[in-house]
Amino acid sequence: MSVRRSGSFLSFSRTSFSIPDVPTVDPVPPFNALNPYAHHGSATENLRWQPVPGLVHSKESLALRQTIGEILAFVHSRVTPETLEIRASTPEYRLESDDWIGHRQNANDNGTIKAVARLPLELLQMDETATPSEPAAPSITGWLKKRGETNKAMKKRYMELEERSLCYYKKMPTKTKSTPAEKNALMKGKIDLDAVTSIQPTVIKGTPVTFGIDLVTSNRTWTLQAETETDYEMWVKALCNSVPFHSVNVIYRRMLHLAEVSASGPNEVRMVLLPSYTIQDTVLHVFECYNNLLDAIPLHPHKPTDYVLKVTGFRDFMIDPMQELGSYQQVRECWLTRKTLGLTLVHKSTIEAAAKANDPPNFLKYLAGSLNNFRSLEMSITTLGTDWHATQRSTKSASSGQLVSAPFSFRVFRILNIPRYTSWVKRTAHDVSVERRPLTCNSAFVRIELYDGGQLLEFVGETPEVTLQAVPGSDCLVAVWSEPEWIQSTLFLAEAPRSTRIVFTLVGPRQEGYLLTAGLNAFDVDGLLAQGQQYIQMWDNLHHTKHGPVPHVVVPDEPLVHIDLHSFGKEVTFNWANQPRPPNQRNESVVKEGWLKKTGKFHSLTNWQPRWCVLSQMYGSIYYGDGPNLPHKGTISLLGADVTTADELNETYTTFAVSKGTRKEQRTWVFKVKTAERDYVLSAATRQEREEWLLAIKVVANGNASESIAELRSIILRDPLFKLSEFQKAILWRHRLQFIDAFEALRHVLSCVNWRSSHEVQEMLVLLPRWAKPHHPAGYIVLLDVEFSHQGVREFAVERLGEMADSTFSYFLPQLVQALKYENYHVSHLAKLLIRRAIENPNQIGFDLFWAMKVEAHNTQWRERYGLLLNAYADVCSQKMRVILELQDKLFSEKGEFEQICQEIKSLAHQGKTHSELRAALHARLETLNETLPLSYQLPLDPRVEVGKIVVKKCKIMSSAKLPLWLEFENAESGGEPIVIIFKAGDDVRQDCLTLQLIRLMDEMWREDGMDLAMEPYKCVSTGPMTGMLQVVLHAVTTAAVHKRGGALGGIFGAFNDVSFSDWIAVNNGDPRSKKAAVDLFLRSCAGYCVATYVLGIGDRHNDNIMITKQGRYFHIDFGHFLGFMKYQYGIKREQTPFVFTPEMAHVFGGVGTEDFKRFQTTCGEAFNVVRHNLHLLVSLLVLMIPAKMPELHNLDDISYIVEVSVTERGDEEAATIFANLIIECMNNTFKRIDNTLHIIKHR
Repeated sequence: MSVRRSGSFLSFSRTSFSIPDVPTVDPVPPFNALNPYAHHGSATENLRWQPVPGLVHSKESLALRQTIGEILAFVHSRVTPETLEIRASTPEYRLESDDWIGHRQNANDNGTIKAVARLPLELLQMDETATPSEPAAPSITGWLKKRGETNKAMKKRYMELEERSLCYYKKMPTKTKSTPAEKNALMKGKIDLDAVTSIQPTVIKGTPVTFGIDLVTSNRTWTLQAETETDYEMWVKALCNSVPFHSVNVIYRRMLHLAEVSASGPNEVRMVLLPSYTIQDTVLHVFECYNNLLDAIPLHPHKPTDYVLKVTGFRDFMIDPMQELGSYQQVRECWLTRKTLGLTLVHKSTIEAAAKANDPPNFLKYLAGSLNNFRSLEMSITTLGTDWHATQRSTKSASSGQLVSAPFSFRVFRILNIPRYTSWVKRTAHDVSVERRPLTCNSAFVRIELYDGGQLLEFVGETPEVTLQAVPGSDCLVAVWSEPEWIQSTLFLAEAPRSTRIVFTLVGPRQEGYLLTAGLNAFDVDGLLAQGQQYIQMWDNLHHTKHGPVPHVVVPDEPLVHIDLHSFGKEVTFNWANQPRPPNQRNESVVKEGWLKKTGKFHSLTNWQPRWCVLSQMYGSIYYGDGPNLPHKGTISLLGADVTTADELNETYTTFAVSKGTRKEQRTWVFKVKTAERDYVLSAATRQEREEWLLAIKVVANGNASESIAELRSIILRDPLFKLSEFQKAILWRHRLQFIDAFEALRHVLSCVNWRSSHEVQEMLVLLPRWAKPHHPAGYIVLLDVEFSHQGVREFAVERLGEMADSTFSYFLPQLVQALKYENYHVSHLAKLLIRRAIENPNQIGFDLFWAMKVEAHNTQWRERYGLLLNAYADVCSQKMRVILELQDKLFSEKGEFEQICQEIKSLAHQGKTHSELRAALHARLETLNETLPLSYQLPLDPRVEVGKIVVKKCKIMSSAKLPLWLEFENAESGGEPIVIIFKAGDDVRQDCLTLQLIRLMDEMWREDGMDLAMEPYKCVSTGPMTGMLQVVLHAVTTAAVHKRGGALGGIFGAFNDVSFSDWIAVNNGDPRSKKAAVDLFLRSCAGYCVATYVLGIGDRHNDNIMITKQGRYFHIDFGHFLGFMKYQYGIKREQTPFVFTPEMAHVFGGVGTEDFKRFQTTCGEAFNVVRHNLHLLVSLLVLMIPAKMPELHNLDDISYIVEVSVTERGDEEAATIFANLIIECMNNTFKRIDNTLHIIKHR
């Protein structure tokens, strides 16, 4: 979790109790003594750009640098540095034969692709001074008739078309030049042609109006009429060339011979291609088609084989001459969506020049050389420090861990620099800050524990409680143990896993939570046992050290713990080679305990009471009481008892998530235990807990473990969140080979392994390759969760994930980056895989990996790990990549140029400046920034797109609370469409990013199943804890605008207009063919988003968060609430239906009972079942995002929503019926229309 420090804290005195001064405190060793590796580095380092500056070296950081050097050497052994530079400068976005997102087509593989190709202008034998320019926007004047909005009569108006605006006057302005003010006084109105969604012939009651032109906008339809055919053709041509191609009706397209992609330039040619063409075939075809043009300009002498292809307007090349056209992503997309493909011929010398222009610097060449051992090398690639020479440390005398028959031994001398406060996260609906609260204790003790993979291995013990003492001249406290005692573990070194973590926690006896915590790996990155006296950096109570990275740099002024570990007089290396086989200590008798809720004998007349319940197979009973250490209040005998679910007794309640305006609806999970005496009614907190209790009680009641195996298999396959009890682990381990055909069971079997037994571990590692493969290649990602800390398991998972092609691999980068938090060391198989793939494919992997790690580097706990990885990647990536990343970092990161502009605008707004003054200030800052920008660079959103200057006059400040910026950039390639984004500062967009990733994956799952649901998962990138950018989907309007367009009283009641959506589609798609296609597109996209928003529990679904294009594509935006967290206002839940489906949406299909409506229900049911079949993967992805600490994703309970709504216990047919009934339920509920109406009123 990343938070901003609050500007003000609770005021409090130094302390509310008396704290004595400490007489003397031994000085802390100096920084260099605490950090013996800090001086390693290069004197020239400060000249290099570092994404995370200010890091200090440690043994782990040097090991990481060595490893990354070896990775680069390995990559260079397969790919030359020149080729890597070419890949960075001229990337190819190709789908491999085994690429999951390639989705082998079942449809007509011989379908054609419409294309427009460009030849290089220098190839044409043209006058050098006659360089074609961009066509100017049409500018004409004349008289037209216009229908009024209130008075429907047609009245003659003088029209001026200029700069994509159509102004009209009651009379023609005088010929003498008028001032702008005088001209505005004469103007009756203006039509913004950028807002036109459709231009089409006027049709009234099915009859075309002679020379009539309709301009459709989200507000109204403007009807114009020319007096003559000549005027009509002139105005149609001018207007059609002033609006986007997608807005031109098909009749006008044919009339003017317009095409989606223009081929009007002298170097452009239109053609039809086959996906089976090779790149070489396509280049030859381009030249052939051009030479066949009647008005083709002669070409200079050339060899077609000297040319390759590039996607017009994108940094997307097709270089391999023998590669099929259909294997490229952009070609596949155009093929599937029937869009026109734009291609540009590029001479091969351009590509070769890219490598020469970006010659790798010397330190990269050095890195590519042999790296045997960093301790024996003079390194020049470090994070901080001066030049250094290190001698190799000998480990020949090291003893293996298995030879040391001794426990872990610890003693604590003191804790220094203890702050007088604890920190607490303070969340509101719009902000996250840290609040400091004064200490409420004047004494403390240290708790010592051993962990592995976040699981407690052993509670070792506690130090005596000592008084906290003040340090003269300091605001901090100190805890000193004058006669420290040795505390020993029962765990012996020979039993300790390689990933054992020692945790020291400072606890105040009357303090909520703990004060400070520190973690130390029992074995370091080289496998050497930690020994002797050490100072360890401590973190405050907002952080943990049970797993993941721990600080390796000790800062004397920060909280420290001074400890002593038993010293053996020589280095001890981890080694399990000769460990004796321990006896099987698994207990196959059922013992389960935990909290349940219980009612009295008369259920309906008594309240739920929390009870601590203990299930014992030995006594065949459940004992319950008020707490784990309190006497039992009653007993439930299970002899001959029956246990069943009792969903009819479930109740719902809400919990607060972030603020009172956001809540999550929870439910009880009731079950009955029917004994000979009476029925006992009990309730578990979650569905999974109920399943665990039911299964355990059935085994005790029936005494039949064989039935439990079949039921256990069933639960494991259907519920991704199910957790095994100790009894179930014992049974599953004994029968593990019966589950080898079910990948879903693998993580459960791994949880049964005794990781302290080298023999069991080795047996499991041998079983891993034999286990059934997952349905999806990314399924192995589940093995990177926190509980699987063994390097062998993680290596196996990384190897399998590494088999995915780059296109598919890139989809899962967010989870892979989060999984780095579960690695014990900076050097890990996962880190090596990520860096290698980013070096090999900088555009598809490198950019996304950089920003995913950069966001995490803002957090104190993760800064060292992600900072080292980022700095190392910046050193080893191509020069072209480094230059672009540095520019992106300076522009878009937190404290970058755009965030500074946002803060300036907010400051002016707080001063009461008007909107026009704010806009002027924005434009002035952007003009200044424009002067510093290069001619072309890439945005973090999409590395395929190169942009140029900012189109300042199109940029604006949006009206929402945080005043985000609407920014438009030129396309760096002439003729390419402009790029429009929204930049946010003050909002955490990571939740949007995750939701859009999951929607994108659902879309790929549906495509794999042969379903095209036309989803629109726009791109979104978080560039800092509270900064980010979103792609703007052009040519779309909110459904609120559609509602207001067709509603009474100025649109207020448009949400109750049944025909608002169908009218919108009809008015924008005048001909029957276009309308039929639009209805079909609406049906498919609506089905996709109904299923996606239902499964993901998307909240805050008002009509400004849903959009629709003129072609009928329906999609959702703004995903600030998910997983069942919903908006409440005045205590009323705004989402009264499981998803948005209202009567106006059903009207598009003709209403309930029509064939289209039935097809819609069927499509939804099929899509729902596809998601259910992939539920384990979706849950795994959410689980791995828990450490990101998003506002509404903190633990497994948050994810239980997705499992509950997926009705995994039902078959496909029944699930489809359930969803069909939900559609009717949503449509019959009027509250969403009321909510939309209130939203329109509020935002008028």
